[in-house]
Amino acid sequence: MRGYEGARSGLARVVGHEHRLRCHTYSSRNDALIHDWRDRVADQHLPPEHQRQVLLLLPCSAVKPYRTSQSHRRFMRVIGSDAVHQVIVTAPLGLVPRELEEIWPAANYDIPVTGEWDADELAVIRDMTTSFVSRVGYSRVINHSGVDIEFDGVELVDTRQGDSAGSTEALSRLQEEVERASAELSLENPRRPSHRMAQMRALSRFQHGTDAWLKGSKVQGRPPIFTFTKNGEQTAQWNPRSGRFAFSKASLPLLDACDALPRVNLKPGLEWRGDLFSTNVESAEPGIRAGDEILVMQEDQLVGSARAEAAGWEWPDGPGRLARSKHRL
Repeated sequence: MRGYEGARSGLARVVGHEHRLRCHTYSSRNDALIHDWRDRVADQHLPPEHQRQVLLLLPCSAVKPYRTSQSHRRFMRVIGSDAVHQVIVTAPLGLVPRELEEIWPAANYDIPVTGEWDADELAVIRDMTTSFVSRVGYSRVINHSGVDIEFDGVELVDTRQGDSAGSTEALSRLQEEVERASAELSLENPRRPSHRMAQMRALSRFQHGTDAWLKGSKVQGRPPIFTFTKNGEQTAQWNPRSGRFAFSKASLPLLDACDALPRVNLKPGLEWRGDLFSTNVESAEPGIRAGDEILVMQEDQLVGSARAEAAGWEWPDGPGRLARSKHRL
């Protein structure tokens, strides 16, 4: 199910950190982009395989990505384990899994911080969390978010107990509960490279609907930039500044075989030069979003890749440039 075949194909999927999503009014909650995020996280996203037993709910921060904020640095120091699934509770997105905090719109939204939740925000958070917990099948939820949430049939531990998230008492309880869960549930805490790869696979599933292209790959690099290689050849690089996987020319046949990217077809007999316009594109698969990496085909042969600048509904006859060319084979 590539890219979750967004019914809202007019939305951008990948946007760099220089863009902001301002959520300063009540009506911004009805933005299709916000609803798209909520639906995909609650109903489709799967966390890394080793993090599907214990869910840890954390409060958000004004600094994005959250992990760079002082509060989240303190949280991560006391958590001290990659075995629990960290999910940030926020408005208007509802939930932001840690592995998705560097992508659009989680890394780009801006909302006034009041310290208070209204009824609508609480309803969204509770509905999303209930759906997410039920679907993933967590055994235990550690709630450090400060939001009152209840679940049927799942052990719930409140580590705040009325204290602020960064208080010594609350942080001590958080550390104790993570350690207790790790011991009682025999949680797997993999080595850091394995954890990073599992996070990247989860991220790829969210952005591209599959992680098959990462099978047998190695991840290298110093956070936050990672390089992926397979059989000694670089296939992609992850840079949070762009919020996307930058695929190499060598990776294109693999991506095609894994059905990882949407495809567009050039008109037969045409020599491909320059970018993609209605004059040289014959057809395109549905579901393309602005910012998507796309595979360029001609007469059933893979001939290169491009980056979409137009939403799927504009293909193939829209005015102006539809995509900027990237690689040619």
